[in-house]
Amino acid sequence: MNEFFTLDVASFLAAFGSNPFTAMYTFFIYGGWVVFLIILIWAGTKIWLNWRQTIAARSKEFITLAIDIPRLTEKDAGQSLKAVENIFSHLAGAHAPASWTETWIQGKHQDPISCEIISIEGNVQFIIYCLRPLRDLVEASIFAQYPEAEITEVDDYAKNVPTWYPDAEWDLWGTEMIPAGGKPSFYSLRTYPSFEHTMSSELKDPLAVLLEGMSRMGPGEQVWVQLLCLPIDIGTYQKEGSKVIKELKGEKVVNPPSMIEKIVLAPFNLFIWLANELMGGGGGGDAKADNPLQNKMLALSPGDKKVLEAVENKVSKLAFNCKIRFIYVGKKNVFKKPKIVQSLIGFIKQMNTNDMLSLKPEAKQVGVNGSLLFMKDKRNSVRKRKLIKYYQDRSIWDGNAPYYLCTEELATLWHFPHTYQVKAPQVKKREMKYTEPPMNLPFA
Repeated sequence: MNEFFTLDVASFLAAFGSNPFTAMYTFFIYGGWVVFLIILIWAGTKIWLNWRQTIAARSKEFITLAIDIPRLTEKDAGQSLKAVENIFSHLAGAHAPASWTETWIQGKHQDPISCEIISIEGNVQFIIYCLRPLRDLVEASIFAQYPEAEITEVDDYAKNVPTWYPDAEWDLWGTEMIPAGGKPSFYSLRTYPSFEHTMSSELKDPLAVLLEGMSRMGPGEQVWVQLLCLPIDIGTYQKEGSKVIKELKGEKVVNPPSMIEKIVLAPFNLFIWLANELMGGGGGGDAKADNPLQNKMLALSPGDKKVLEAVENKVSKLAFNCKIRFIYVGKKNVFKKPKIVQSLIGFIKQMNTNDMLSLKPEAKQVGVNGSLLFMKDKRNSVRKRKLIKYYQDRSIWDGNAPYYLCTEELATLWHFPHTYQVKAPQVKKREMKYTEPPMNLPFA
């Protein structure tokens, strides 16, 4: 063997025990420099990309749109959640793939659309926060389903509260909702068709409990619900989802080899192919009478089949990379966390299922946690500052990792309420219906 590639392991271990610097030097000159070079290149690309994206972000302008819709009658309510699902499907058109030059030189990156429900001292409002160039897309999406809606550009409400905690006058609680149970997010939440009565087809609005709790806020209290939706490459989403479907069916999932694997294995594959040709192999044998896949499908329990159908339904729809945040902020003299937290968590629990996807509040890294053992107040103050910054920035990458939600799930979580069911008195809605004047109206 070439002496250049010879390494005395015993000497190396002895040097490591007596002089670690000598051991590290030996490791470095005998090929360890490759590892350091890879790490250096990886870190350099991350720093470069972050720098270019930071510069690009400074030129972007975001707007806050407040949405008011007419009162929905019982006749209209049957189509309202399907209409909101259509809105999300239209918003998926905001996905804009970037070329290599746009990504690495211009710093172009996809920004999320933030769909929010807020309560300022009991006044509930539906909000969409997005890039200014997307305003036409947002308005077209909403007006196509609700022609009589009103959309108004307003100031960002999230900038009207303190951002540094502890604060002498204000306090804050917040969290992010994360998937529970370790299941992939291709599993589905319970969606609005499950809230329809089987006989009467009447929909029991899952948003009612949340709006009722939010409308009970008093002076000095605010509640914010943020649903971040990042448009994605639907091809990648469906490819990943199809792997989950195959696993549920009992099929063998084979990951395609990488380019390096193809290059390394090419001579071996060529040799196997030549051997089969020379020896007459590769012919197909007799087909088996039983189809193993069919037998596995027949062996699925009714519950497993239900899960499989739900996953197939989710993968068949458009989807976004999503994140949900809750913020409750208020003056210390009126701040009562149990007053609203149960409504926020209870609202999400309506969509949870034990056999599919469920969401839970995160309290280990990001969410405010009252059960911390060491330096509880100081650690929670740091979390409060981070949460309010993440919320104001509408950042989908800060905090916990995002997860997939399809348009049907999004419409269940964020939709305009059935006002004939939702009795919350301070939900912002239009009371009058405007029409165009007749064409033959006489003029003075």
